[in-house]
Order: sequence, then C-alpha cells, then structure tokens
Amino acid sequence: MVRPRPSSRDALSIVREKLQAYAERGVFQGFCEHTTRRGLPVFRFVWLAGRPMELTVDTAKHVLRFQQILPGVPARSPMYAQLKGFIADRHDRDLPEHRRVDRRRAAASCTSRSGSVSISLAVKHNQYAYGANRIVNLVHELFVYLRDTCPEYLVENFDAPQE
Repeated sequence: MVRPRPSSRDALSIVREKLQAYAERGVFQGFCEHTTRRGLPVFRFVWLAGRPMELTVDTAKHVLRFQQILPGVPARSPMYAQLKGFIADRHDRDLPEHRRVDRRRAAASCTSRSGSVSISLAVKHNQYAYGANRIVNLVHELFVYLRDTCPEYLVENFDAPQE
C-alpha cells in the first residue's frame, strides 16, 4: 500500500510538533516561529551554547537546516574538513540506530559560507518526523564532538567554560 504524501502544510506541522515537544520538555528555551524574507518557516530557540539557533524548514526542497550554526569556520580550514568527516560518518551503519542517520530516510550534510557552517538534513520519502528528530540529535552530537575535540573553538565562539 502506498502512503499518501503529506502536503507542505502537513510536513511543516509534523516538524513543528516535534520541535514543540522539545520545547515543552525544557530542551529548547524561547521557542518561536517566524518566516524568512523568502517565505520559509523558521523555528528559533535557545538551546546549546546559550545562544539563539534557527532551524529553517524548506518543504519544497525537503530540507531542514540550521543556518550559520558554527561561526568562524572557513571553508578551506582543517576544522571544516574535520566537520565534514564527522557529518559524513553519521551515516555509518556501525553506529547505534539512535545516533545514525539512515540514508534511506535522510541525508546529512554541512556547508560553509562566509566562514559560517550550516548543517542540513535532506528528508527522503516525507520522513519529516524522523528528520526533525535526527537533525536535533545530529547537532547535539556535533556539540559533544566539538567539546571533546575542539574545546578552544567553543570557548572562543560560544563563551563556553574553559574547564
């Protein structure tokens, strides 16, 4: 049986509900929704590193994106190469299911523009509930990874404690 494709509005509602659940559990602070100049819905909240983050939802392109989540990372830097490797490794079948991005359902990537890194998840087969959960987990794991491998970066760019 073929499942009907959700409309853009349904897909957005699915993402909104998943993110709202994080806010209701106290994971996100100051959770709100607004629209970009291009008309894309954006969810804004304070989460990791105590500063606002924005998750853009593009249902036409089936992409969830944390825009400019990591400042100060030039595209040709060793750190960016390391980040790209980390993101690519999230598809590794040897990772536990709760930490892995299933390539059949979504594809994670990162880009650098003007020295800031954005993290994206291309949702496949309208798996928006999965995608919303995966991108939140992916970004959480990314910050854990940075704390372990690049603590000086977090101190410089996010005022993280030096301990």
